[in-house]
Amino acid sequence: MSPTIEARDDVDGCGCLDCRDVETATVRRSVLDTLVWSARLFRSRPSIALFSAAIVLTNRLLETDSLQAIPTPAVNGLEAATAFAFAVLIRAYVGVVVAGELTDRVTAWEALRRSLARTPALVGVFTLVVVCVLFVPFVLSVPLFVLVAAAAGNPVELVGFPVAAAIGLSVVGVPFLLLLFKFWFAPEACVIGGYGPLKSLRLSWRITTNYRRKFVLVALVVAGSGVGFFLPGSLPEIGHGLAPLAPVLRVVSASAGELLSVVWAGAYAQLYVQGVVD
Repeated sequence: MSPTIEARDDVDGCGCLDCRDVETATVRRSVLDTLVWSARLFRSRPSIALFSAAIVLTNRLLETDSLQAIPTPAVNGLEAATAFAFAVLIRAYVGVVVAGELTDRVTAWEALRRSLARTPALVGVFTLVVVCVLFVPFVLSVPLFVLVAAAAGNPVELVGFPVAAAIGLSVVGVPFLLLLFKFWFAPEACVIGGYGPLKSLRLSWRITTNYRRKFVLVALVVAGSGVGFFLPGSLPEIGHGLAPLAPVLRVVSASAGELLSVVWAGAYAQLYVQGVVD
């Protein structure tokens, strides 16, 4: 049976590591150790590799002209299905597998069944996150728009482009990134902890507050790895001599980036466990 790992305050009885079947090494792993441990899941749990490879291969086929014989509505539906599977189902499945590996081993069928059972609540989590990260910055930017309209002038002409861009980024971009960061572990709280959408958001907020330095490091590493994988696919277009390699590099970098995100999904699950049991 797939385990449920809740926050210590929500556990009935003793919430120590031994009573929850969580090894001490789990809470002592660094971010790098967590990432390496998650990468090993591809070898120890082949279902993750097969699931991920199937979606990555489908994405690459959708980016080519090999599916022209299929009607456009069917292709659009396939794109939506693969996007949903990659954003929701894989993260849920990997989270359940990680929880099982950290406590008591869970079978692939049990992990899949738990992932599907938590899918409706997980969709609610993603919906709330999207609404929050888009609605709150919009509300904060309303006074700025009112001031610009009252000035009856072009803000770039009034204060210059650098100042206007900095103000716009501060009012809209900073709250967006902050909320996205604070709610980053809500999916794991929903799937592994069994919480509802609202409780998952509140627990993610608390975890990222208590372990701010670690999760800031995670955000920086994720951003850097994303740039490292996706940028090489566009660089060869600058030089004509390397232009023929651009399609190959683009395919390799996109596939590697997607597979790396699956590895990070395992790291997120383990960091969630560290946050709620430590």
